[in-house]
Amino acid sequence: MKARKTKDIVRVLEKKGFVLNPNKDHHNFYYLEIEGKKHNIYTYLSHGISEYNTNLMSRIKKQLSFNDTSLAEDFFDCPMTAEEYVKMLIKNGVLKHFNQDN
Repeated sequence: MKARKTKDIVRVLEKKGFVLNPNKDHHNFYYLEIEGKKHNIYTYLSHGISEYNTNLMSRIKKQLSFNDTSLAEDFFDCPMTAEEYVKMLIKNGVLKHFNQDN
């Protein structure tokens, strides 16, 4: 995974359905929320880091349940939509299928 600025990571996470948990203060804790429901997909971002190196980006990749680095890069570069991300999580058995129409 390539290095990325923290502000860019946050922007993408929020665009793709991740929400900051305000009750966590040691790190910025972002969890996936779909239709108002929290899911067990989350990542932590440090308050003091302005750019995440390749090693830290690989950790975020794992936390977000990506098996493939190219898919993770697509997620952060934005060709992958939030809907495509959720479909990938369902396909990989990370999320149970749910009705998105309700």
